[in-house]
Amino acid sequence: MPSIKTKTPLLGGGYYHLFNRGINREKIFFTTPNYHYFLLLIERYLMHYMDILAYCLLPNHFHLIVKIKDEVEAGAVSESKIQPRPLLQNEEEIGKLASKQLGRLFTSYAMAINKQENRVSNLFDPKFKRLEIDQHEYLEYLIFYTHYNPEKHGLSNNFKTYFFSSYNALSGQKKTKLNRKLVWEIYGGQEEFLDFHNGMHSEVKQVIIE
Repeated sequence: MPSIKTKTPLLGGGYYHLFNRGINREKIFFTTPNYHYFLLLIERYLMHYMDILAYCLLPNHFHLIVKIKDEVEAGAVSESKIQPRPLLQNEEEIGKLASKQLGRLFTSYAMAINKQENRVSNLFDPKFKRLEIDQHEYLEYLIFYTHYNPEKHGLSNNFKTYFFSSYNALSGQKKTKLNRKLVWEIYGGQEEFLDFHNGMHSEVKQVIIE
């Protein structure tokens, strides 16, 4: 299991745990619309470059589990699609684009929050953390860990009821822009996804009680 402080470059085709928190552990989400806006920016800046497998937004930090895409269209997302664009397949170049888009997300969100809160300092820790996930079992666990975070931090009595998490989108059948199909394949199916979360939840609660 990699160190929580490990920082590695993003590469096309790789799985990663991305996370960051507010500077000095301060809040990054102040109102309910802030959470919705951050999710909107994820869709706007990231989904062209990576599949979102799980997320959780908490008052002073966030977690994302992603798979960087194996190939993306070259050029900016906003460019005209009248002419077909070549596919970029170099894993290093795709990773650099993904990192750049993450920077755009953080900058756009920080500017909006600074304006809202009449503040001028940094909102996030300067460098977002990224851990490469190269073990299947660890990937399964990190998706659960991401969903369990609200309960871990005392924000919910049961992580399944926390609103700003991907758990309910992944556990049900409603339309979602997350790559639910890939998540279910990771666990072996929908029922296996649910069973894993229920089993891990029971284990964690048992350890806490004991």
